[in-house]
Amino acid sequence: MNIACIPAYNEETKINDVVKKALPYADKVVVCDDGSSDNTAVLAKKAGATVVSHKTNRGYGAAISTLFDYCRKN
Repeated sequence: MNIACIPAYNEETKINDVVKKALPYADKVVVCDDGSSDNTAVLAKKAGATVVSHKTNRGYGAAISTLFDYCRKN
C-alpha cells in the first residue's frame, strides 16, 4: 500500500490542493495537523485525507514521527 504522509501547520489555503494532487499517486493520504489554529484539519478531511491531529504545535519532527507511528499501526 502506498501512503502519502503530509505534515501541516496552518495550511488552510493550500492543504486542499496538496491532498488532491497526492491522491492519484497514493492509496491513502494521511495529514498530521500539528496544532493548527485555522481549518487545516477540516479542509484536509474534506479533500479526502485521513487526519491525525496534535492539540498543540509540536513541530515538524513530531508531526513526521506521528505520521510514521500512525502508518505503522494502521
